[in-house]
Amino acid sequence: MGPYDQFNNSFVNQPQFTQPQQSVANSFYTVLVNGEAGANAYPVASGNTVMLMDFNSNKFWLKSTNVNGIPQQLRRFEFKEEVQEIQNGSGNGVTRDEFNTLSQNVSSLADSVNKLLKDLGGSGNE
Repeated sequence: MGPYDQFNNSFVNQPQFTQPQQSVANSFYTVLVNGEAGANAYPVASGNTVMLMDFNSNKFWLKSTNVNGIPQQLRRFEFKEEVQEIQNGSGNGVTRDEFNTLSQNVSSLADSVNKLLKDLGGSGNE
């Protein structure tokens, strides 16, 4: 055993220092702006994406920066409301004509049943 063996062993058992990795939380949020000028002017933090919705129109923009804070190309979109149309003769809805026809049929059946009950009741009382 040499005179320096005790020093070498003490360094071997020491924990290694590692530099902590910086984690960037990539987040996404929505902000209301006034037009494309407002979207261009809105600052975005490093590693984030922001959905910028226009106050006055049906447009929105996605603005992003990479982890170094360098802005990415502004992406433009237009959205519209999708209205579900009722199709005649299919689905769960009926047209006004179909409803009126059904209503007349039910009324006719009710009249027939009432007449039958009246006839049965009248013949039993004789």
